[in-house]
Amino acid sequence: MAFILLSIVLVACSTEKNQEQVVRDLAKKDIIEKLQLPEGTKFTDENIEVIETETGEGSFGVSYLVKITVKSQDREGNEVTKTYTFNYKKTGDGGLSEQDYELVSFE
Repeated sequence: MAFILLSIVLVACSTEKNQEQVVRDLAKKDIIEKLQLPEGTKFTDENIEVIETETGEGSFGVSYLVKITVKSQDREGNEVTKTYTFNYKKTGDGGLSEQDYELVSFE
């Protein structure tokens, strides 16, 4: 019985981690598109913070707030740091595909 419970907990944690990674990858694509960054732009996981929130809306009731920090330089060579916020709503049942999420807002 304990083995079954442990297995269920491990699978649930793994699925949640995979969903977070899907949202993270989707946010990387969206920031490149919205800011018209070069196609090869790279982001590290430390530049991206994903926060899952319960919305209580619809059948899924889960949304993700993603904060992406973009570092660049101005003309004088000074480092410029800006943080952008994306809000995604889970619209699909599985959550393991980019099509399961909808961009609600971008700031």
